[in-house]
Amino acid sequence: MKHSKNLTLSILVLALAFILTAATACADIAPYGFQPDTSVYGIADKDISLREGPGTGKYFKSIGGTFRVEGERIKILARAWDPNNGITWVKVEMPARYGNVVGWTGYSRFQASTFNLEEVPAEHWYPGH
Repeated sequence: MKHSKNLTLSILVLALAFILTAATACADIAPYGFQPDTSVYGIADKDISLREGPGTGKYFKSIGGTFRVEGERIKILARAWDPNNGITWVKVEMPARYGNVVGWTGYSRFQASTFNLEEVPAEHWYPGH
């Protein structure tokens, strides 16, 4: 009888171990349709001011003053070349504490080594043309 209890207990322990292993393995599988975050982020080299579009005040208004984000990781949504003044602009999303404000700023406000500009989707605009 004692041998039978030990055998039953061993089987229960093995079954529990199997169930826990299977549950852990399933937890690592992403749900159907899950897409990993492929967003591009860059580190701000200085504080950032934003515009409504990828160009100077002649074409686009300022948004919200200066955002104090020097040294922070900022989400970069798009890039655009301004043929009127030879500046590369990036469309960014400010951190949540600013209410997720989206706008354009000069690429030079970021540490270039922190992201690959070629990985950022390009947008085109040509004011005055």
